[in-house]
Amino acid sequence: MDLINRIKNTIIRENLIQENDKILVGLSGGADSVFLFNVLYEIKEELGFDIITCHINHSYRDTAVRDEEFSREISEEKNIKFFSKKVDMKQYSIENSISLEDSGRILRYKYFNDILKSENYNKIAVAHHKDDQVETFFLHLFRGSGIDGLCGMQYKNKNIIRPLLDISKSDIFKYLEENNIKFVTDETNLIADVQRNKIRLEMLPYIEENFNNSINESICRTINILKDSKEIIDDVTNLEYRKLIKKSNEGYTIDVDLFCKEKISVQRNIIRKLLIELNGSNKDIRMVYIDDIIDLFRLKNGSKYVFKDYSFFKSYDKVIIRKNSNNKEINSIKFELGEIEFANFRINSYLSTNVNIKPSRNKMVFDSDILSRNLILRKRKNGDRIKLKGFTKKIKDIFIDNKVSKIERDNYPILTDEENVYAILSLKRSNFYMKNSNSKEVLIIEVTYEK
Repeated sequence: MDLINRIKNTIIRENLIQENDKILVGLSGGADSVFLFNVLYEIKEELGFDIITCHINHSYRDTAVRDEEFSREISEEKNIKFFSKKVDMKQYSIENSISLEDSGRILRYKYFNDILKSENYNKIAVAHHKDDQVETFFLHLFRGSGIDGLCGMQYKNKNIIRPLLDISKSDIFKYLEENNIKFVTDETNLIADVQRNKIRLEMLPYIEENFNNSINESICRTINILKDSKEIIDDVTNLEYRKLIKKSNEGYTIDVDLFCKEKISVQRNIIRKLLIELNGSNKDIRMVYIDDIIDLFRLKNGSKYVFKDYSFFKSYDKVIIRKNSNNKEINSIKFELGEIEFANFRINSYLSTNVNIKPSRNKMVFDSDILSRNLILRKRKNGDRIKLKGFTKKIKDIFIDNKVSKIERDNYPILTDEENVYAILSLKRSNFYMKNSNSKEVLIIEVTYEK
């Protein structure tokens, strides 16, 4: 089977391109991207899709302008619309304290997606090939990645497609030479000064010479085996994730007992999936973070772990996950008849002459004379106490008795004035201003907790 048909088979097998797709081709001018551009140009009529090209001038090498002009020329020769942009990759990496490689990738894909939006295109084709896949495998292996990292790059990741992952670098060079297709050379690929290049130029040739002259094929077979295993792991993880992770507007909760009954491998995959959801990607998710969170399930009540913008709290029989807030929240509000929103509570209060209404936690009843007080709703304070029948009790102890987690305690509205606490709404009321036989009118406060 010739090279073009192999790539077409990959595209069809992996469902990379559909009819009427509009595809932006990342074109650096190097051998890989020039090969991808020529292949997609050759098969676009047969498969029924359109292409444009886009080049990023990273302002990093003296030959950057040459590469940009070369990419423009080969696009215009085929009457393909060409886009380019100059960015300062080095300065961006300094400003954001990231590597040059990360800087280039972020700037590149940002511009690619800007073009997709402005031109109403829907996919980005990039020229990663089999050799890149092998290098990525070893990079992730040396970093101690889990199975996701060792599975390498995907044929399709959101709007990015990689049609060349089954094609070797030697196949690409052979095709370009046989068809007399020109390309430019990126000198930085010949300098063994970064990890990927050291793997490409030093480690892999050494392995081929001394251990396995088909190392790339062996690694790719290993990757495919890992991908098959990962599918099974993902199925189990997704099933248990839906069973254990409860999501609400506030955040997430996990039942401690159910979670601890799972095997450690399942626990790790569940927490990893949750961290990816919180983080938006699997970037910077390390095994040590996952194990620290799992340890939290066995620590004492009130223990806490912080992951980026989120906090994990051990609260009795649950672990609660909430996003950290940088906003200064309202700590108190004047109590008035009608509807009030406070934290996660919706409070509806009104007067009634039906003094026989049965009270409950979520429907508290007071003598209407309480409205003569300057009532406010506020968050709890250290030392707060509430008067009950025959004694007073710390509000903190009431929360503990009712197993209210520390992070939820600040949400509960405290009905008070300058002197007394009249109620912890939806939880406990004092004996002040209780309805009695002389009450002609009562204040009813109904509380709804909104998750």
